[in-house]
Amino acid sequence: MEAIILVGGLGTRLRPLTHTVPKPLLPLANVPMVERMVKNLPEVFDTAILAVNYGLEEMQEYFAERDVGKKVIIVPEEYPLGTGGAMRNCIEHITGTTAVFNGDVVTSIDLTEMLEQHIKTKAKGTLALWEVDDPSRFGVVELKNGEILQFQEKPEKGTELSNLINAGTYLLEPDVLEIIPPKQKISIERDIYPKVAGNGLYGFPFEGYFIDSGTPESYLDANFKSIGNTGTASHSGASIRGPSIIHETAQLQDCIIGPNAIVGPNVKMEKCVVRNTVILSNVVGYGGVVESCILGPEINFENDLERTLISPQGKLDF
Repeated sequence: MEAIILVGGLGTRLRPLTHTVPKPLLPLANVPMVERMVKNLPEVFDTAILAVNYGLEEMQEYFAERDVGKKVIIVPEEYPLGTGGAMRNCIEHITGTTAVFNGDVVTSIDLTEMLEQHIKTKAKGTLALWEVDDPSRFGVVELKNGEILQFQEKPEKGTELSNLINAGTYLLEPDVLEIIPPKQKISIERDIYPKVAGNGLYGFPFEGYFIDSGTPESYLDANFKSIGNTGTASHSGASIRGPSIIHETAQLQDCIIGPNAIVGPNVKMEKCVVRNTVILSNVVGYGGVVESCILGPEINFENDLERTLISPQGKLDF
């Protein structure tokens, strides 16, 4: 079986970090988020299809050098095709029921359980659903006896059909992909799901966590959730104060790390305190207290920092 991962976006909300690193290759607990998604696929999915526009060369180079336990096919978009157009662009590689993921979503969903429901209901499509207090910024569904009867994309406040939103993970049959016009910019949410609603489109509500990792705050949250699936750090040059990850190549001296700290490859720090922060590769720091930051790659710091993103291309306070 195949899984399509939509990784064509520009990552504008994470600039300046994504000026040089495509968002799918940004690390979650020191593993690029797209690699983590591929490795976390259930065994039944033997092929990952990456729908790529921005950052095509970087993605091709990255996966050409690595064995991630699945066959990886990279399908380029000559121009942005939208979510639906990107799926349709992958159709020649599809052999049957297909999983589709938004490439920046981090969730606790049990895809095996979702697939069991999809097969049992003989659905044309099954959408993961998440309950929120304010659904007006999302795709909203009307769900009855497990079936999606209507689909609203970002409705006006007060007109929402429910508090259940599209959580960016789908199971689709080929006939859903085949109704998407080829080589056109198509939104699966606006243009396709409303047509299929009430005709074999089912929902799969789940609990746990759901994070769209496209902003600095949510990128930090996604990293912290990923720590729980990786383990807790130890380092002879640091006192660990809660769940954290330290890359084996990091050089630390007299540091306090954690809680919720990720220290990347080839980082060198002395007399630093790091909390609720992601430090990317090749960062050098001395004597700073760092709280709720995203730093790197390849920057130096010697002062206290809080709620800021710093990369070689610039700075963003959040």
